Amino acid sequence: MTATERPPADASLNFECELTDPPEKVWRALTEAELLAAWMMPNDITPEVGSRFAFDGPEAPIECEILEAEPGRLLRYSWRERPSKGNGGRQVPLDGRLDSIVTFTLDPTVSGGTHLRIVHE
Repeated sequence: MTATERPPADASLNFECELTDPPEKVWRALTEAELLAAWMMPNDITPEVGSRFAFDGPEAPIECEILEAEPGRLLRYSWRERPSKGNGGRQVPLDGRLDSIVTFTLDPTVSGGTHLRIVHE
């Protein structure tokens, strides 16, 4: 893929890493608004299935809903971005929406840390 080509609309982003912190601490970083804001964006997350929250995105709020929440193990939420007309060069579907699902999977490691997998699809 060249720098000017864009990934297909159905492509997903996958990240995996090993963290030295235990799953409980990583869970807190993903689900406590102040901690999540420190590495992502300001938000009003409540990690309960069915709860809605928003990230204060750079151009417009990103609307989310918790789809699954298993403390210390799994967090999945919808991600609904409604970019403004100046979308910063991002590929935007014809209807102007970017709808996706973000999944965080946390698995304990033998050393007491966390194997974190993030999928944004």
